[in-house]
Amino acid sequence: MRYLNYLSRAPTVEAVSSIHMPEVIQMTSYQDIPIYQVRKANCGIVMIDLVFQAGRPQEKLKLAAASCAALMRESAGSFSAAQLSERIDFLGASITCTASLDHISIKAISQKRHLSEITAILKMIINEPQLKNEDWQHIKSKSKEKLKIQLAKNDVVSYRLLTEKIYGSNHPYGYNSTSELYDHLELEEIKAHFHQYVKANHCQLFVAGDLDDKDQSVLDGLCQSMTKSSITSEKVDYQSPAVQGGSIVVPGALNQTSIRIGRRSCTMKHPDYFRLQYVCNLLGGYFGSRLVVKIREEMGLTYSIYCLLDNHVYDGDIMIAAEVSNENVWNCMKEIHKAMETIREELVSEEECATVNKYMMGNYMNLFDGPFNSIRTIKSLALADIPLDDLDTLIKASLSFDSYQIRDMARKYFDRNDFWNVIVGAPE
Repeated sequence: MRYLNYLSRAPTVEAVSSIHMPEVIQMTSYQDIPIYQVRKANCGIVMIDLVFQAGRPQEKLKLAAASCAALMRESAGSFSAAQLSERIDFLGASITCTASLDHISIKAISQKRHLSEITAILKMIINEPQLKNEDWQHIKSKSKEKLKIQLAKNDVVSYRLLTEKIYGSNHPYGYNSTSELYDHLELEEIKAHFHQYVKANHCQLFVAGDLDDKDQSVLDGLCQSMTKSSITSEKVDYQSPAVQGGSIVVPGALNQTSIRIGRRSCTMKHPDYFRLQYVCNLLGGYFGSRLVVKIREEMGLTYSIYCLLDNHVYDGDIMIAAEVSNENVWNCMKEIHKAMETIREELVSEEECATVNKYMMGNYMNLFDGPFNSIRTIKSLALADIPLDDLDTLIKASLSFDSYQIRDMARKYFDRNDFWNVIVGAPE
């Protein structure tokens, strides 16, 4: 028998030229609820994600959305919080209620054979939450204790200060939680937020995993059980502060300092978004990016540094973040600003563009690796109101920038005078 030595010759390496996207089943169910499905036969697991446009932009009082999400999961129907958790655990499932800045999400992960039972629990949480005062007092106390712990961390404080400066202290994306806000929030305000916005006319449903046509009746039953509210979804127009820069230094007793540098940018629907994302990746979006190579690898000033483009429904921001020892703070700041100036003044080489393209293409492939990653990507597009048919075009367009377009985008968004510099922990 002849044996082949597969180690004697390296495999061929070919550039990825296209992304294989799974089939997405779109439909409208009862109560006009849009449903997006990515199916994977025989995987045995199903994920159901109900997303409501019920975040901070819809609040009448600050923290109402996050508090509503936390309270919904406590007790529902005839189940106490302990009984509800015990029942979900017995099924080997999980149900989480979370609030992002823009949405409230109720996510369930379950074995396919328990789909009907877990859906019945979802119906109970959505339609029959008890919203009891004793549960609210427990959540309030726990949230205030958690906040106290978080505020002892430099990275948390620097992030809070930066977003407050970028958006403004009264903007939904800029205000910060405080003990006083929790004390000021009454249970009736939370109930009002729930009854107005955690309803069918503010909902989109994302489902992935082991599903077939026979399971559609279960999903339709979930949608049919929900009621609509008289509050309609309207576009919110916020008057964010003009783009400006500045510096804040907060001394601390720790030996490590948190650096956050940022400014307002744009939403995913803005024509600049994908070019700006490209520039952020080139600057600090992956392990071989400029900030990582210079500040981490060559100078050894930090273990982690990154640049990201954070987008929301109504606005977005650019953020550069690093954790450094106190003695390296100003040297690190100098190098970050130098990298920002360089990308504004010098053309990027073809080799570096090719590297960024490969990284981004690999990242796009990961976004569609399996049904659960795929539905998360579909969800981000749907919530941003971007047609799924545009996805392939957007991916190709995001990799077609030349060095002059990159420089123009850097000049537009990376003027250091437009950035807020927040430093928390450095000695005076």
